[in-house]
Amino acid sequence: MGGQESANYIVSPALDGGPAVIFVPGLGGRTKFVDQWNEPGRLPVIRRANWSEPMSVPSVDERGTALASLITESGATDVVLVGHSMGGLVCLEAARHLERRLRGTVIMCQYPPHRTPLSPLAELPDRALAEEIEAPPHIMDTAALPEYARLWRSEYHLLNRYLESDPRPMLHTPIIAVGAIDDASSWDTECLNDWNQYTTDGVSVQMVEGGHQMVEQLDPETLREWIGKVR
Repeated sequence: MGGQESANYIVSPALDGGPAVIFVPGLGGRTKFVDQWNEPGRLPVIRRANWSEPMSVPSVDERGTALASLITESGATDVVLVGHSMGGLVCLEAARHLERRLRGTVIMCQYPPHRTPLSPLAELPDRALAEEIEAPPHIMDTAALPEYARLWRSEYHLLNRYLESDPRPMLHTPIIAVGAIDDASSWDTECLNDWNQYTTDGVSVQMVEGGHQMVEQLDPETLREWIGKVR
């Protein structure tokens, strides 16, 4: 467990005590595409949250607690959390601790916990697992693939453990649940509507083209429209 005790999220640009929109990635932690959401003149700035020790794998609820602590300590208010895939569950766990600091949550390509089946991906061989999660070519073809696969398996085991714990946080701010029509994790609007069991303030379901990685091609103005709705 050594490195996990000091691991935390690093938010960039850094939180400054004012309003904040924070993107939390899913498995693999890819966030470079967030740069294209922040071209000059586009507001609000969308910050990205990266885990400080990528090869450590704390639980979903531990990550959520760590992110909430960082936000609270910064003094940030009027916070919108944006999560993709497992990052959406991290946002859910962070949101339960933020109370009045939180304005809303946008969750992309992730069914609510009670509608998410346990994942069989942790049992796949290294390359098959990399192909299934659409790992970048430079990872697929590196000698370090077995180490990456170990990390991914650990995260899927943690995800399954989280789902089996039957968590039921209840928020008091709106949730926008975004599905992609070719994504097995989010194509069913009935499942997405069940996010209403996690908030007293209503759920809006939005559907877009693409598969699970649609977030990497998402139109920045579409995302800002969703952020404006929860604010």
